[in-house]
This record gives sequence, C-alpha cells and structure tokens, in this order.
Amino acid sequence: MMSSQKKCSTACSRHCSAPPKFQLPASPCPELLLTNSVPSDVQLNEIHSFIGSKKAKISILNDQIAQVQRTLRRLESQRAELADLVESHRGVVSTIRRLPEEVLGEIFSQYLGASDSRLHSPKALSHIIGVCAGWRAIALASPLLWRHIRPIRREQSYDDSGELQQISLQLQRSAPVALSLHLDETASSRVVDLLLTESRRWQNLYLPWGHSSYQNLTTSKVEFPVLEKLTLVNSAQAKDVALFVESLPAMVDVTLDANQARIPRTPDIIWAQLRTCRLIGCCTADILHVLPLFSAGTRVCLEDFFKGPEQLTSVHTVVSDLSIRCYVIDILLNSLTAPCLKKFCIAGRFSISPITAFFDRSLCALTHLGISPWDRSADVLSSPHVCDVVDLKVDTQFNSWTLCKLIEMLAVRDIMITPKLRRLTLRNCRWTDKAVDKLFEIQSNRRPVLRSLWLNRGGELFSQDTLQALKSGGLEVVIFE
Repeated sequence: MMSSQKKCSTACSRHCSAPPKFQLPASPCPELLLTNSVPSDVQLNEIHSFIGSKKAKISILNDQIAQVQRTLRRLESQRAELADLVESHRGVVSTIRRLPEEVLGEIFSQYLGASDSRLHSPKALSHIIGVCAGWRAIALASPLLWRHIRPIRREQSYDDSGELQQISLQLQRSAPVALSLHLDETASSRVVDLLLTESRRWQNLYLPWGHSSYQNLTTSKVEFPVLEKLTLVNSAQAKDVALFVESLPAMVDVTLDANQARIPRTPDIIWAQLRTCRLIGCCTADILHVLPLFSAGTRVCLEDFFKGPEQLTSVHTVVSDLSIRCYVIDILLNSLTAPCLKKFCIAGRFSISPITAFFDRSLCALTHLGISPWDRSADVLSSPHVCDVVDLKVDTQFNSWTLCKLIEMLAVRDIMITPKLRRLTLRNCRWTDKAVDKLFEIQSNRRPVLRSLWLNRGGELFSQDTLQALKSGGLEVVIFE
C-alpha cells in the first residue's frame, strides 16, 4: 500500500524536489556557429525549423513571465496592504496612547517651544490640533499651551478686532495658569487694556517702556502679584518706570536694556529681591550704584555698558555669579570688589592686570570661570584665586595659537593649574594635530578628576576614532551647537 505524500503549497527543500535545471537545446549545426561556412540546403531547412520551434517556446515563456509578474504585483499589493494594517495597529499599542493627558500636554508645550513657528502661536498650535480629535481635545483643554501671548499689529491702520478676538480666546483657554506676554511697540491700547483684565496672572513680561499704549500699566488700578520675570526695553521718552517696577512684589528676574539711557531710580529693596539681573546698555556709574544693592547669591550679567561723565567710586558687592560682556571692562573692574564671587565670565576687550588686581582685591575663590577671547589671558589661570575652578569655559575665536597655548598649559603635569577641573568647554576652536595630541595628554594627566570635554565649532572635525579613544579613556566628549 502506497503511503500518502504530503503536498506543500510552495516548493520547499524538505518535502519537494527542486525544479528541473533548465538546459539549452542542442543546435542542429553547432559547427556552423564557429565558422563562416555556407550551410547546405538540408541544414538551412533544419535551422529554419529550429528557429521556428524555439520562437514558439520563447512566446510561451513570455506568457509565463507576464503571469508571474502579475502574480508578483498582486503579492506586493497584498504585502503593502498588510504592512499598512500592521502599522496602523502599532499606533494603537504605541506608548504615546497610554500617556496621561497632562504628560502629553507637556510634550506639546516642549514641541511648541522648539518649533520654528512663533512661540505658542495659533499657527504652531494648528500642527497639533490638526492631527486627530483626541489631540485637539487635549490641546484645547491644556492651558499651558495658550499661556504665551504675543500680539502684533503690522501697521497703524490695522484693524485689531480680529486680534482682540484671538487674544480673548487665548485668555479663556489659558485660564487659570500664569501668562507670558511679549508686547511690542505696535500693540494697540485696546489690546493692552484687554490683557490688563488678567494682570493678576501675568508672570513673564517683555515690555518696550515708553510707548503710549503702556502708560495704563501705572495709571490703571491693576495688580501684578505673580509677575516674576520682567524684560524692559527703555526709550528716550520712558516715564514712570520706577512706579511700575515698585508694583511688582514677586519680581526676581529682570533684564533691562537701557538703550544708553540712565537706569531709573528705584527703592533699594527692588534690587535686593532679585535673583537674576541682566543690564544692557547702561552707564557704568549706574551699574556701580546698583551692584552693592544685590543680595548674596544673585546672578548678574552686564553687557555693552558705557562710561558716563561722573567720577567713579569703588564699591563692594556680594553677588556670587558675575558675567561681563563689553569693551570697557577695565573701567568697571578697577572700581569693584566682590569677595563672594564664585562664578565669573568675561568677554570683550580687557587687560590682564585689572582682572588679577580685581581677584587679589576681592580675595575670591572661583569655582566657575569663562573667558573670551583667550588671547593674552593665560596668566589668569596662574592666579591662586582660580585654583578651585571645576568648570572652565574658553572661547578661542578660531585662533589656533591661543588654543595650543591653552592646551599646553592644561596638559602640564608637574605644576598643574586648576587641579580640580572637572569640566572643560572649548568654543570656536581651530584644531591642529598638535592640539589634538595634547588633548590626550590632558586626559591622561588629569584622570580621574577631569570628567567631560564640551566642544562646539571645530569639534565636528574630530574623527570617530579620536572621539572613541578619548571616551574609552574615561573622558565624556560632548559636541554641541
């Protein structure tokens, strides 16, 4: 009795025999294929008969190929449909569907902050709202997505009715969270008045002071109990600035762009309550007046200040974090003492002697130091006041000589400067083979204290082998923009 044989739907090596190997039929006159001899009449008949039969076979093969191609297209179409079906079901089981709505709302907020569109504008929000009904519902119900308001009027004759309606809608959807406002000089008084109805929710404010639309901030009986961060752009016609600032009991972060004007006189307590202050385009005498008013631990950034006609007097400040970016730095440092200083960053045109004299006079012990440019600044690292520095940031401004000088200093092992250095940040470097070799010496001599090396422009030129060698030696290498 014959056993039944299993038949497979497709040929396989286990149950099915391989298809027969294709063999070309033998030529009726192979000797003529290799010569120029003239075939006989009998051979001509045989050749014509051979050609005809094989053309018929080719026609059969063409039909079979067409059938296989149709089958292939059908199978490819079925595969694509199945792949789409699988992909759609992957979306169903994706992690993002199981995220709580408040977490998804925070993700949306982070996306809006990183998008190219204007921060949290309706145009940027439309990218989220248009995805699906679920995301639309979350976006409309997430007040944080609507808290940033930046009204813009493009021309004086602009009808602000539509803008008023849009801002009113944003105020409703953002309630009850705090607001972040960016007001420019083209915003209409009606827009400002509408925003003032929610003044108790103002938390972050950018304001060009002096525009007529903003005088209502002081004349109206409104309160700003949670306004913490203020960016104030001064103008030649600024009035009542001090009166407005005095009405901000929660303010801890101020950026003041004085635009070469004098800093408004305000009560000392206003400066004492700040934790962060950035002064731009201010007079040196005004800066020296407010520096002693800051409390311990305040971070102060001074940019593009100028020397006024007054005679400068020496002052004492307790700020712990000071950043200076200007071309008349020496004038300020010669009049300043900062014994509590821990973090110091300086950029601009400066001499070494005023810096070292400032350190000696202050008797400070720095832990963070940043200098730009590095040219002629190598002596700063030899100061005893920077021996405790754990974070060093240097901008070489693509000067290969100053980069090599710095790298050589840091690579010295016998008399090591900044022996506690844990993080080194190098900006705008033009790397040479010699400088790269010195990096390996720094890694070897400062192990295990030095933990990370941060590089921006120029760092992308490092080969993967170089980066891997530095990392394998225990040094974290980070390339950043």
